[in-house]
Amino acid sequence: MPVSLQQRTFNDFEALHEILQNARSEIVQIGRGRMTGTLAHLSVGSTFGISTGSFSTGIRSRGVASGNRWTFGMVLETAGPASALQHPLAAGDVALIAPGHDRYTSLQGRTRYLAAFIEPQELQAYLATQPGAREAMERPTAVLAADPAAAAANIKALSTLMDTLVERGPTMPDDAADFYKRNILELLTEPIRDASRYQGKEPRSAVMLVAEVDRFLVDAGNRPIHISELCERFNVGWRRLHRAFHEVLGMPPITFLRQKRLGDVHSVLLQGGPLMIRDVAVAHGFVELGRFAQEYRRLFGELPSTTIRRARAVQAN
Repeated sequence: MPVSLQQRTFNDFEALHEILQNARSEIVQIGRGRMTGTLAHLSVGSTFGISTGSFSTGIRSRGVASGNRWTFGMVLETAGPASALQHPLAAGDVALIAPGHDRYTSLQGRTRYLAAFIEPQELQAYLATQPGAREAMERPTAVLAADPAAAAANIKALSTLMDTLVERGPTMPDDAADFYKRNILELLTEPIRDASRYQGKEPRSAVMLVAEVDRFLVDAGNRPIHISELCERFNVGWRRLHRAFHEVLGMPPITFLRQKRLGDVHSVLLQGGPLMIRDVAVAHGFVELGRFAQEYRRLFGELPSTTIRRARAVQAN
């Protein structure tokens, strides 16, 4: 059971499009500042994979977690409110996602995370004797609350196991790699042994509303969206929409949409080439170049011109 490892450090939020192993994520940076962090993807044999890492400021992430594997996701540490699958998420809780199903996560501060991916047949065999497993896995997605008394110890144990695999996994004997994999699975599936801790059958209305609005904004592409259109589309008042976005993402909806567009500009500028900042800004709905540059620097910690220079320097080397 050989262990393969890919790891990197990064300083632009676009790297988090690959936050999960073999999955493409749609990311919006919602916290201010230059994004920095680390990513590591490990494969233990052909049926078990792990992604782990950290990033310095808040994001909204969505996308299919895995097309053919069950996903177990856990926040190991977070500096702000977090939610997943339309439920609040505390450090140590486990987000359980069936193959092919979408995830929706909001992580509003510096975060350290872990996600494991396992083939359905191997997971079924592993959980065959576990009480409560069948009930917990009848739903395609769930958030399983950690036992508060055990959460800190579980996180510490997982962190130690992952640090060892990252450092020694590729040279580790197959038997040892299997032992580490089983220890990680034991810790991640601990909440399944008590399915009664499954968090509510009804999602929080604010989180559901934000997820639906966000999906609409993604489908709308780059066209300008007025707040009144969102209110009409989702049959909600402005104040309710405003409260929901503040509760879930820590900002009003119009701010989130603006930061998404700033992220789109950032991605274009990172391509380098003969770009005109004004043209790119206007194409994404920013007509006041001075204000745009200020907002861009507040969000990403650098001016648009600096982003282009960095991209061109990389291309020149």
